Amino acid sequence: MKLTAIAGVVAGVVSFIPQSTLALPQDVNEAEVNQQETVMETITVVAHRQPRQLSEVAGTVSIISEEDLQRNLVINAADLVRYQPGVDLDDDNSRFGNSGFRIRGIGGNRTAVVIDQVPVADHFSVGSYSNTGRGLLELGLASRVEILRGPASTMYGSKALGGVVAVHLLDAQDVLRDGKRGSRLQGGLHSDSHRANITGATAFADGGTSLLLAGALQYGEDVRSADLSAEKRDAQHRRQQAILLRAATDTQFGEWQFTLDALNESRDTDIQSIIGSGRLAATTSLIGDDSRQQHRLLGELDMAPLGWVDRGSWRIYYQASEIEQDSFEQRMLLPEPLDIERLFDFEQVTAGVGADLESDAYIAGTRHRIGYGFELASSTLEDQRDAAQTNLTTGVTTKTLLGETFPLRDFPRSRVTELGIYIHDEFQLWNDGPVVSPGLRYEHYRLRTQDDALFAERYPNSEVTDLTHDAWLPKLGVIWSVTDNSEWFAQYARGYRAPPFSDVNIGLYYPQFNVLAIANPDLKAERGYAFETGFRGRDTDSSWSLTAYHNRYSEFIQSRASLGFDPVRQLLIFQSINREKVVIEGIEGNWEQRWNSSWSTAITAEYSRGEDRESGRDIADVAPPRVIAELQYQSSTWDTRLIATAVRGQRELFDESDAPLFSTPGYATIDWLSSWYLNDDLNVTVGLFNLTDRKYWRNARVSGLSENDPSLPVLAEAGRSIGFAAYYRF
Repeated sequence: MKLTAIAGVVAGVVSFIPQSTLALPQDVNEAEVNQQETVMETITVVAHRQPRQLSEVAGTVSIISEEDLQRNLVINAADLVRYQPGVDLDDDNSRFGNSGFRIRGIGGNRTAVVIDQVPVADHFSVGSYSNTGRGLLELGLASRVEILRGPASTMYGSKALGGVVAVHLLDAQDVLRDGKRGSRLQGGLHSDSHRANITGATAFADGGTSLLLAGALQYGEDVRSADLSAEKRDAQHRRQQAILLRAATDTQFGEWQFTLDALNESRDTDIQSIIGSGRLAATTSLIGDDSRQQHRLLGELDMAPLGWVDRGSWRIYYQASEIEQDSFEQRMLLPEPLDIERLFDFEQVTAGVGADLESDAYIAGTRHRIGYGFELASSTLEDQRDAAQTNLTTGVTTKTLLGETFPLRDFPRSRVTELGIYIHDEFQLWNDGPVVSPGLRYEHYRLRTQDDALFAERYPNSEVTDLTHDAWLPKLGVIWSVTDNSEWFAQYARGYRAPPFSDVNIGLYYPQFNVLAIANPDLKAERGYAFETGFRGRDTDSSWSLTAYHNRYSEFIQSRASLGFDPVRQLLIFQSINREKVVIEGIEGNWEQRWNSSWSTAITAEYSRGEDRESGRDIADVAPPRVIAELQYQSSTWDTRLIATAVRGQRELFDESDAPLFSTPGYATIDWLSSWYLNDDLNVTVGLFNLTDRKYWRNARVSGLSENDPSLPVLAEAGRSIGFAAYYRF
C-alpha cells in the first residue's frame, strides 16, 4: 500500500464520526467527576493510551509510582521488577547489560518498551562479541512506570507481542513546590555491585510556562554473585550519564511540551568466566570496551477540546542511538600466539509522528468513549563489524578470521517503516450491565534494503529481499461490576510482531567451515492470541485480584536455524524460519490488607507454564512459580517491611537436540527495607537484601544455557547486600 494512500486513511479515522453525535451533555461529565472524587483509584495511561482508573481496564496493569521507586531502592531496571510477578529483566550476560523486559515468558524485542510514548531502539545481537542491549538509563529520571501484561498490539503495534513497559519521565509538576520553583536531589548506594547514583532536578514556572532541568549519574561494577571467588569474576566498571531538558507552555490549543534527553554509557569488562573453555580454550585474556550514546527530541501537544475531540495528544520525535563495542583478545596458549581485535558498530535512527485522541459521544442513546489514533515511524538501521588478527610470532596481521574477511555487515543497510491506525470504544450494554471495549488496529510494516556495496562485496551469493506485511489486530474487553468496589473482567487480544530486519536478510558465510546463511522472503510475522479473565476488588482497607490467562503464539521466528547440508552448493545452510505453536498459560493473584493504622500485609503469587506444541518441550523462558509476601509496620515518621520471595525449582529442560539445559533450582530470599521520613522534604531508605546469603539464579538470566555453561557462576544473583538512598526536596 502506498504511504500516501495510508495517510488518507489516517485522516479518515480522525474524521469518520459525525460531529453531531459527539456532543456529551455536561451533566454526564459532572457525574463522572463526582464519581472519581468519591472513589479514589490509581490512574493508568498505558492500557488505553488515555487516563483510566484501574477498575476501568479489562486487563492486568501494574503501576510503580515515584514513592514505590524510592521505597524499593530502584536504581536500575533489575530493581524495578524485583517484586513484580510475571515480569523479569532479560539480562543473560555479564558484559552487555539487559535486552529488555520479559512479561509472562515473552521478552526481547517481543515486548515493547516506550519512554514518554516513544519506543526505545531495537535489541540486536550476533555471536559472542556483539550485543546492543536496550539501555534504559532513563530510570534515574523516571517519575513512574506502568506495566501492561499480555499482547497489546492493538494499541502499540508490532513489538508488543508480550506486553508493554511504559516509562514516564519527570516533568516540571513533579518538582515544583510552590507553583513557581522547586528542586530535588537523590542519591543511593548498593553493595550488590558496588553501584552508586545521584540525580538532581530543578524546575521553574511562570504563569503557563515551565522549565525542567535534570541529570543523573550512575557508577557500578559487576554483580557480586554469591560464593564467587574474585579471580572468577567478570570484573566490570560501568559509567552512565543522562540529562533531561523539558519546556512547556500553555496556548489556546493546549499545552505544548518540548523535550531533549541524552544518554551515555560505557562499560569496561575483563571477562574471566568463559576463557579457557570451548572455542576459547587457548584464550588467556578477553577485554570488552563498550559504549552507548542516545539522544531524543520530542515535541508533544496535550490538546484542549477541539470540535469533536474532547481530549488527546500529538507527538513528533527523533531518536538516534549508536553502540560501539570493542573486544581485545589474546590467545597465548597457541603454538603461534595471536592478538585479536574486534569492533562492532550499530546505529539506529528513528523519526516518528503519532496521535492519541478521544471523543465522548451519545450514539443510539448510549454513551461511548471512542479512542482513535495513529503512529507512523521510519527507522534506518546499519551495523558493521571489523577485526584484525596479529600473529605475535611472525608479526603478520590479517583481516581474515575463520574465513570471514573484515569489515563486513550482518545485514544490508535497511529502512523499516511502520504505520499503525487504531480505534477502540467503551460503552455499557445496559444500566448496571457490562462495559464492552472493542478495538481494532491496522498495522503496515515495510522493510526495504538500501544499496550496500560492502554487504554485496562480502556476500555476493546472498540474495536479499524486501518485505511488506499488513495485519488487522482486534481486541475485545468486558468489565462487569459485581459490587460497587469489585468487578469481573475478561479480554481477548491479538498480538503481532513483524519479521525483524536481521532475520529476513542475514549475512553469514564461513568458507572455512562451508557455512552459509540465506535470506527468507517467505518469513511470516509472529502472532499471539491472548485470553485473560479475572476478578478484582478493593475497599478502604484491602484490595485483591485473581487473574488467569491463556496465550497462544504461532509462527515464532527461530533465528539462523540449520536447514542441513545442501549437496548442490556443498554448504551447510542456515536460515531464519517460523516455528509452530507455543502456549503459555498461568494464574496471577494478589491480596493486600491493612489490619490497623500500623500493620499491613501483601501477598502476590504467580504460576505459569509454557509448552512448544510442536516438540512437546517446556519453554525455558517461562519463569517457575513464585510467591512474594510482605509484612509492613508504618508510623507517621517511619516504616519497615520484611519481604520474602519463594520460587519453585524449574522443570527439567532440554534443547532441540535433547541435550539438557540448566534448570534454575528453587530458592527463598528475605529482604528488609526501612524508610525514615525526617520531615516533609527529606526521607531516607535502607535495605538489607538476601539476608540468608542464598546462592540462586533468576530464570531470565540463564534460560537457554546448557547445564555445564561456564558463565553460570557469574550469572548468579548477589549474596547478602545493603542499599541506601536519600531523597531531598527544596
